Amino acid sequence: MNVIVLVIGKNTFTDGNFDFKRLSVLLSDRDYEITRIRCAENAEEITDIIAESDEDDMIVAVGDTAYLAEALDKNEPGEKLPDYFSAGERTFVVMPVFDERKVKEVVIPLLNIRSKKCFNTVIFRTFGRTEEELRELLRDQMRNRNKIMFDFYPDGEECAVRVRYSRSTSSSAVNDTVNAVGDLLADCLYALKDISLAESTAELLLASGAKLSVAESFTGGGVASALIATPGMSACLRESIVAYSDHAKKKRLGVSSDVLEKLGAVSADCAFEMASGLLNDPECDIAVATTGNAGPTAERDGTVGLYYIAVGDRNAVHVFEHYYMPEDASELSGSELRRRITRSGIETALFELGKYLKNSKGANNGQG
Repeated sequence: MNVIVLVIGKNTFTDGNFDFKRLSVLLSDRDYEITRIRCAENAEEITDIIAESDEDDMIVAVGDTAYLAEALDKNEPGEKLPDYFSAGERTFVVMPVFDERKVKEVVIPLLNIRSKKCFNTVIFRTFGRTEEELRELLRDQMRNRNKIMFDFYPDGEECAVRVRYSRSTSSSAVNDTVNAVGDLLADCLYALKDISLAESTAELLLASGAKLSVAESFTGGGVASALIATPGMSACLRESIVAYSDHAKKKRLGVSSDVLEKLGAVSADCAFEMASGLLNDPECDIAVATTGNAGPTAERDGTVGLYYIAVGDRNAVHVFEHYYMPEDASELSGSELRRRITRSGIETALFELGKYLKNSKGANNGQG
């Protein structure tokens, strides 16, 4: 099947909005290639190029697609062309500027369907690693010669890694790759299916049957809110306390004045005592506590972006220190910076709780 790139407008090659090299690499990784690149500056030229193409070709239109609509007589007032459509036997994909996600989620699946290629997919959902770090970790696996393909879909600190292979790929090659990837991603992997971090942790909690209590400071109830989006959480979530002030931490959770005065609310000791205070309730099996500084100013509680997550039971409470600062922090408003740091804290708490639930053998039936 031919893939024709139709470049519309004289400036499309030079304005830097379209990465032809990257498109070529993405296609060649999946055994497709750009058959030819054609240029047009008006609807008449586009009509001629379409007429010259084969009926089963895919045409990827880049640049000023208004001329394409005119050539195909699809220029309805106030309407724009859809991302992809058929005209006769030809398939058109509209891409005014380069969009790697559209290439992966629209162009390649359409090519697979039209060329009758069938793929299976294994999904690895990760947290806490950037796409660049994941690519480096998996570099050797991505160089394999078995036509097993890797796609990365980052979203904040989460990233989905999709490992795709054709049905003709040997099962031993697939198993070896999947097992190797699982081992390499063990410290950041939270699920082997297309599910959010909150949903994955909620499922683990429901399966454990344990009673959870949450005490939150800088995350402001976000951890509990993320969990209760899953139906049935009332069976496991015992309580959620937002202890934002030092007074609330002392009165509601029993955090000592000594810790707050000498070490501050943003400290490992404070997180530990917040979780320990929850575990004083005999009906609480697992405790999660969060405390940190989401900014935008440091004030008395230390570094902006520094936070502590405590997770545990009556046998042991573990405290995790994290620091998160967006790369573009200097360009963000104070409220957006707070939002991102808070989101990082919420997701980290969910991830650490999920790890605890996977590793714990005694959480079920109230055995803390």
